[in-house]
Amino acid sequence: MRRYLSPLRYPGGKGRLAPYISALIKTQSPRPTQYAEPFAGGAGAALRLLVDRDVERIHINDLNPGIAAFWRAMFTQTEQFTDLIAQTPITMESWHRAREVYNSPEDRDDLSLGFATFFLNRCNRSGILTARPIGGMEQAGKWTLDARFNRESLIDRVGFVGGFRDQVTVTGLDARDFLGDLDEHGDDVLVYVDPPYLVQGEQLYMNSLSSKDHATLAAQLRNSDLKWLLTYDADRRVTDELYAGHRCVEFDIAHTAAIQHVGVEYAVFSESVALTDHAIMRRGDARWLVN
Repeated sequence: MRRYLSPLRYPGGKGRLAPYISALIKTQSPRPTQYAEPFAGGAGAALRLLVDRDVERIHINDLNPGIAAFWRAMFTQTEQFTDLIAQTPITMESWHRAREVYNSPEDRDDLSLGFATFFLNRCNRSGILTARPIGGMEQAGKWTLDARFNRESLIDRVGFVGGFRDQVTVTGLDARDFLGDLDEHGDDVLVYVDPPYLVQGEQLYMNSLSSKDHATLAAQLRNSDLKWLLTYDADRRVTDELYAGHRCVEFDIAHTAAIQHVGVEYAVFSESVALTDHAIMRRGDARWLVN
């Protein structure tokens, strides 16, 4: 089994939650054949569920124009994308060019914008698109720009994942519009909602949410018939205000932004999701807050 599927590096990436989402899918009746992420980012969990055949189709959505362009280009222009990985010099000149393209996405084609986003993600500190490059602007650090740009491995990863293009839908919508569009799928889709953090979200995400945005999203989810799972940074506003009364567990997860550490997050479940202790508490690091 391939250890890594997503070509993108993401701080706090949720790919490691895939086994638990898989268990959750298997407890539903009827069992969903589709899986969706409104804040997809690196889409690590989505790709794992698809490759392992836990679902037949995934829906990847991200409002960030660069991220959406990356996924579209990777799936629809896979060969051209791998050619760019093979041929693009890993230099500060290329970095500056990629940053210019990423910062002005208007009228850019998916391949150029998507690759620029990918380049910055692989070459920036912790994969944060707005961060400085690994090794600094002078490239005088212990690690340099190419530290996370293994051409052979990335070409293999993009080529492999790109082969699943017929089972993937990519959109660049506001998460609330995306969720509205999913209503037509009903019980056949499980939605994993992983919004920007309540605390420090603006430091990690280009499209962070305001307090009003978080509240609006919560209101939409509370009133939705969709089967959804949501994760947030551990903040009492989640259980006391935004999702008061919903089932919630607290769990430990490793984060890789800046200094690697184990953090604590919350997982909240919609009323329509069937839960068993086996599916959720199989995580030895999970604890019920509200059940």
